[in-house]
Amino acid sequence: MESKKLELIVFSGLFVVLSVLTFFVFQPFLRVIVLAAVLSVLVHPLYVKMVAMFRGHRSVAAALLVIMAFVFLIAPVLFFGLQILGQAQNFFYWTHADQGQYIQLAQQSIDVFIQHFVPGFSFNLADSISRLLAFVSSNLGGLISQTTFIFFETFFVLVTFFFFLRDGEKMLDSVVSLSPFEKAQNKEMISSVNRTITSVVRGTIFVGLIRFGLLAAAFYLLGIPNALLWGSIAGIIGAIPGLGTPFAVIPAFAYLLLYGNIFSVIGMGLFGVLLFFFVDNMLAIYFLGKGLDVPALFILFAILGGVIFWGPLGLIFGPIVLSLFISMIDIYKILVLNKQ
Repeated sequence: MESKKLELIVFSGLFVVLSVLTFFVFQPFLRVIVLAAVLSVLVHPLYVKMVAMFRGHRSVAAALLVIMAFVFLIAPVLFFGLQILGQAQNFFYWTHADQGQYIQLAQQSIDVFIQHFVPGFSFNLADSISRLLAFVSSNLGGLISQTTFIFFETFFVLVTFFFFLRDGEKMLDSVVSLSPFEKAQNKEMISSVNRTITSVVRGTIFVGLIRFGLLAAAFYLLGIPNALLWGSIAGIIGAIPGLGTPFAVIPAFAYLLLYGNIFSVIGMGLFGVLLFFFVDNMLAIYFLGKGLDVPALFILFAILGGVIFWGPLGLIFGPIVLSLFISMIDIYKILVLNKQ
């Protein structure tokens, strides 16, 4: 009895130590693993069809999907990312070189508008921009120097994506076999995570890409400089739950009001209304509403909290953690409270 207890203690200690060491080994590749896993979940239904089409040749089907993912998803994202980075660099250099005239005009416009509501309001725009430029100049070089690393990371994402497609079911079965829960409960948790990943990626990232493309095209047609840069920023702002398209369009509307003509202002206003109606109130709600059967407020907090805690990956991690928590509550009701 004492021997068994000692074995259990030694095993538990070794297991904890090795688990921590394993985490640190895989931690540098966490982003690669998560992105590959998300891609494999999204295209798994298509992968199943392609395996049937190629008569069970899983490697062939997985390789074709990797090629398609690179050509139609990753390569365009890398291309536009580099273009946006170049526009950001040019904008900050231009702003730093000739910021006085435009900052004074913007400063006066902001002060006059806000002082109608808050007398005595004062905001030092020049000082804020100087701080922003100092931050950007100190970090932009490092970001550019990581371009080679990004390409290597993309390669590893594609390789991991291939193996997740081909061997993902075996990997998942191995993990599930260690679960103490019943088969139906394990299946429900996996299904919940699958629905969450699908709805969050489609409702946040895909819809965000659609919003970015439409905004960048509108900014370019209406004569707003660095359209890709501002379109990407507006797309990110619009993707944040609780903000949406209005907060992405209002700055462009204000810019056109100051520097554009009345037709551009009207066009931007109409475009913003249409974008808000079709993207925010149809696409985003449709996709997000299918994944988690919880109030939108909790989805908002899950996404924002995930971003704060994990960074960009929190867009996916936050809702996944929420979905697992809800699944655990359902299991608790069955195991402890005996409620079906």
